[in-house]
Amino acid sequence: MATEPGAGSGSRRPSLKDVAARAGVSRASASRVLGGYGYSSQDVVDRVMAAVRELGYEPDRVARTMRSGKSGVIGFVCADISDAFFSSAMRGICDVALREGAQVIVMNTDDKPGQERDATRVLLSHKVDGVIITPVSVREHAHIGAITGAGVPVVSLDRQLSDIGIDSVVADNEAATEQAIRHLIGLGHRRIAFLGSVQREEPPVLRVGKVRANVVGPSRPSLDRARGYLRALTAAGLPVERELIAFAPHDAPDGRLEAVAAVLAAEPRPSALFTADSYMTRSAFSLLSERGIAIPGEMSLIGFDDLEWTTLVRPRISVVVQPAYDMGRAAADQLFAQIARPDGTGAGTGAGRGHRTVVPTRFIERGSAGAAP
Repeated sequence: MATEPGAGSGSRRPSLKDVAARAGVSRASASRVLGGYGYSSQDVVDRVMAAVRELGYEPDRVARTMRSGKSGVIGFVCADISDAFFSSAMRGICDVALREGAQVIVMNTDDKPGQERDATRVLLSHKVDGVIITPVSVREHAHIGAITGAGVPVVSLDRQLSDIGIDSVVADNEAATEQAIRHLIGLGHRRIAFLGSVQREEPPVLRVGKVRANVVGPSRPSLDRARGYLRALTAAGLPVERELIAFAPHDAPDGRLEAVAAVLAAEPRPSALFTADSYMTRSAFSLLSERGIAIPGEMSLIGFDDLEWTTLVRPRISVVVQPAYDMGRAAADQLFAQIARPDGTGAGTGAGRGHRTVVPTRFIERGSAGAAP
């Protein structure tokens, strides 16, 4: 009994010649269709693609890259794939890649500089068409410059690198936090604590003067959210108190708990907590529950990021929502727009200033923020 090329456990892998024969076209015609170059009639395209499906043909990616100059693969260098924000953003990236007929290689760095440098080298060796990256440091990024130096487009997700000519997609962190703090002020709170997780590589510096306070450091989510907090207090004429502001390394659970304990020990105790990330929200809710501090009767709580658990606890947590999926899609859209440029110039090549896309957030009021006691 005859068998089809590629069928059966011991059969050989179907070739381009097999596809051409099945479609009834020349090998050159089949190659044009699969390589995406030159002209092919719709009838020929349909016949070749039907043959591909029937035979289970998989094009040689290396050969396709040599012919077209494109690999059909992009890279996503992710800070922490276990974080709900990044997994949702990855879904957005993958959906756009699917639309573009491309595949995605995901490299997890655990927010460690060494792993990030290794990831970029691996992606360059795979001849990816572009890279979306959430950089560990927004200051030390020579390895990212090496990607653009090789002519590979780059888009930064969640953190801004526009100063070196790289497009960035970020949430409206400062304005979102200011809105949340204004909500607490509107509820009568006057002593509001700010808690945030930060990178060890780029710790913030808080400066509190008689007239104004500011956070010294680069533009990154935790610091921009702190700036929004300060802006809201200043606009309301409320004093900025150092004892009500605490940062902890994002990779140190005990440090986050200590930060929450420190602001709770302030005299008088704050009546509300704003937690600038999901790590700190979890730590704050855990410690408040452990100590039997009623939410929101004794302590109001607003967090940043809408994770599933925030709707399962009681009270449900009021949160600022950053649309991770939409941010991933926006980053991928920008990347493929760069890839499509025939001359390879513009943002993402390391020249000039990159385009900064700011994605709006929204505030969801639930049961964890109430009137000041």
